Amino acid sequence: MLAMGAGGLQVGRDSEREPLAALLENSAVGRPGAVLVAGEAGIGKTSLVAEVTCGPAASDHMVLWGRCLRFGADSSPFLPIGQLLAQWHRQADEAERARVLTGAEQLASIAPALGAASGPAEAGRVVPLVAAVLDRIAVSTPLALVIDDAQWADGSSLDLLAYLVAGFTEGQRLCLLITYRDTDLDEGHRLHGWLADAARLPAVSRIRLERLGFADAEELVSRLNGADQSRRLAEEVFEKSGGNPYYAELLVRASAGRAGSGADEGLRQALLSSWHRLGRDARELLQLLALGGRPVAVGVLDLLVAARGGAPERVASSLEQATAAGLTTVGSDGEAWFHHPLVAEVVATTLSPTARGRIHREYVDALESSADLALSSRAAHLALHHHGAGNPDGAFSWSIRAADEAAAVSGYAEVCDHLHRACRLWEHVGEDARAAAGHPADLWRRASDAAWSAGEHVLAVRLREEAIAFVDEHEDPARAVRLRLRLTSWRLACGFDTALSVESTGSVLELAESRCPGTPEHVQALALHALAEVRDEEHEAVTHAATAVELARRTGSPEALAWALCTRSHTPPWERALADATEALALAHEVGDPALVGSAAVASANRLGILGRDLEAAELLLTTFRRLVDTGSVHDAMYANPAFGTLFLIDFGRWEEAREVLRLLLSHRLTTGLGALTRGVAALLALRAGDIPAGRAHLTRARELCPRSVAARNPLDPIEVEAQWAMGQPREALSLAVQLMPHEVSLDPGSADELLVICARAAADLADEPGAREEAVALLDKVEQQRGPEPASWFEPTSAGDVIHPARGTLFAADRARCHGADDTASLWRTATAACGEAGLVWHEALASYRLARALVVERGPRSEAAEALRHAARIASDVGAAPVLRDVEELARQAHMPLAEPAAAAHSSGSTELLSGLTPREHEVLSHLVAGRTYAEISHALFISEKTVSAHVSNLLRKTGTRSRLEVAELARRTAATP
Repeated sequence: MLAMGAGGLQVGRDSEREPLAALLENSAVGRPGAVLVAGEAGIGKTSLVAEVTCGPAASDHMVLWGRCLRFGADSSPFLPIGQLLAQWHRQADEAERARVLTGAEQLASIAPALGAASGPAEAGRVVPLVAAVLDRIAVSTPLALVIDDAQWADGSSLDLLAYLVAGFTEGQRLCLLITYRDTDLDEGHRLHGWLADAARLPAVSRIRLERLGFADAEELVSRLNGADQSRRLAEEVFEKSGGNPYYAELLVRASAGRAGSGADEGLRQALLSSWHRLGRDARELLQLLALGGRPVAVGVLDLLVAARGGAPERVASSLEQATAAGLTTVGSDGEAWFHHPLVAEVVATTLSPTARGRIHREYVDALESSADLALSSRAAHLALHHHGAGNPDGAFSWSIRAADEAAAVSGYAEVCDHLHRACRLWEHVGEDARAAAGHPADLWRRASDAAWSAGEHVLAVRLREEAIAFVDEHEDPARAVRLRLRLTSWRLACGFDTALSVESTGSVLELAESRCPGTPEHVQALALHALAEVRDEEHEAVTHAATAVELARRTGSPEALAWALCTRSHTPPWERALADATEALALAHEVGDPALVGSAAVASANRLGILGRDLEAAELLLTTFRRLVDTGSVHDAMYANPAFGTLFLIDFGRWEEAREVLRLLLSHRLTTGLGALTRGVAALLALRAGDIPAGRAHLTRARELCPRSVAARNPLDPIEVEAQWAMGQPREALSLAVQLMPHEVSLDPGSADELLVICARAAADLADEPGAREEAVALLDKVEQQRGPEPASWFEPTSAGDVIHPARGTLFAADRARCHGADDTASLWRTATAACGEAGLVWHEALASYRLARALVVERGPRSEAAEALRHAARIASDVGAAPVLRDVEELARQAHMPLAEPAAAAHSSGSTELLSGLTPREHEVLSHLVAGRTYAEISHALFISEKTVSAHVSNLLRKTGTRSRLEVAELARRTAATP
């Protein structure tokens, strides 16, 4: 019942222990999860977790701790992650280190204990590298990660934790126990958004620790002071502590205490009393430690004491005294810190402003002369200590250097924090420091770019507006135009402006035309204005777009030409538009601006989608997204709109690839409409896979991020209609579609046709309910009327090679006939199955094949055809993981007495080349590794994807080639390569 921990003695916590113990037990057998433990300071969060992770439930686990620190919250990227990796490294032998760290040497940049880094960590690679390393550790032993005091976690660590949680998969022996103080989070605290996102992910639960009752306080007194202690002491302790365990422990240990205005204040007074009881040297040392803000190397404390004329041995004796009093600890790494973070806060209050400034100056001297701290954190420490010492010039210069160091390890949140501090210090620094930093608009621009990369979009907009204020539009119009152009796009993305306004773009264009005509900036302003005209259907749009392209070619600027071509690609004819977008994308990659690259990729994908080349569009968006992630942040890469690409992948049956993309997206706080769309896509995938609770959770978070009232057309709308159907609510799906169809028609007839397919499916299911056919037909008729008066134009191919739109038309026709109760629907489902197979719409093909089998059974068609249709649907549903379709297939097979076992496979024909021609580039890559005889683990390492994703690609290879094993498909590839 009783255990020691950093937050005090644990008593009466059985109800809170149970979910933590269950988490550990589940992870040991391959069911990963996370528990978030909340509560006030001193309530016992840390000690509860320590007790459980030292108990029998964790006997098979390796437990690694990462402690977040108030000082580190805005300074050191991946601080707690580096700590737990260092702990693992100390415990592992050489063979284990080699196995786990092969290919991950760059992680030494965030955890120097791992050895010399092979080079700076590549942007976008740190998070998946850490996840891969943790997965490798968990292969040897179940792994429990404890992140303590997450209210102080740096932004990069929060992203990584979300990545781990979003990637939980069956069989993974990993769990997370995360503690956080929930009583002092400011309204804008970054943890609020993180918690909102994390709580909507599967396998995540939360518990909140409450104060002790009297019986528990009485037990605590008994355990500490002996069973013969009087009840009166227990009553006194309980009254003064208010049930706060740590405060109660301090009171019992002192056998006295002063009551404060409440338990929180009383706990602080008790800590202060404990500090006062120390000797003078120990009290002063704890003041030094408190102003350090985080664990301090004993060697640094020696320097600080020596600078005051003290002997180094005083440090050791003072630490011993403070540790005996339960106030400090010294870790195995030789760093001293407080037993509970609240001690640091309380001790710091004993210092006057003058004394604080003096200690900060002493730290500056010590850190500049000591090599005990890693270089990656030195600049951040010095920036904060210079600031505390009242030296704005030093704080300003070191903040900029700290931003550079954080950028080297892809710590985007920390880059943002450091540069934001530099901006706030600008008015206080001297002329020399300002001159060294350059034009203030450049600093603010860099800070706003960093804020955008960190996902702090509102801050990014504000800093951009402040940057513009530093620019004289008459003297430096080009700089002003560039800043205003990006600000316009950001305001649109953030929802501050609901649409691209001709008025707002016109004012930028007027400035460019009058102050810098014929320049690249003029071209970009004209291109943006023309795009606003396109969206408003202004007749001048086509002319202005063409003028922008012509003017851009004269300037010779690839950046200006790319923006101009992007705009012209929004105007027909679509074949030429695709050529414009393709050229723009090539130029954008040459320029390297993520916003331009993403815009060009989206333009290209939109044109491909219009032409019925959805799979090419998906692969283009996701290839661009991955390329941007490899060179920058996920928030920058979001310009490529990967959520839409992922939506296409789901239709084409590439679900594991879709999950990998969604995992990365869900690990970042996405607050714009793209964040809502990402959650919507995750919901759709979960529902098609049969995980209704996860689908509901994702949808709930999506609605929080993007309520329907924000705009006339919400990107979640079509997804919500299918979600209602998938959750067994076809009537609600149709009612919602009636509201949404007018918006879809006005914006994109292709999307309106997709919505028609979902509506027909929902109406047919509703018609199957007793007495509901008339209502179903009426609702579907209403949706069809809103779609438009010319049904012959629905689902028309948009190009010679377009098979996507006609395939959707066959699905609509078949379900519409089912809704109306047609007697013969087998022929329609036969056509739909073939059309979806040709188009590559895998999930739809499985559903259509099941419907074909059902129609044949009901209509007493050929049993052999029905059986083959069922087997075909089962193969696809099993391959992609479409549990609801597979469940329906198995139920029909039982009812119709049709075996799902495959007949003996026929020998492969000579058409090997044709079989391999339909593979995607990634599948060809995987196949080449299979031919070379590599294992899934080796392929995973070579392509840096999970083994589960490798398995999914192999499943697709087997299905597409008709082979039964990876050995067989490899042999097929060898024969094909050997054929002249």
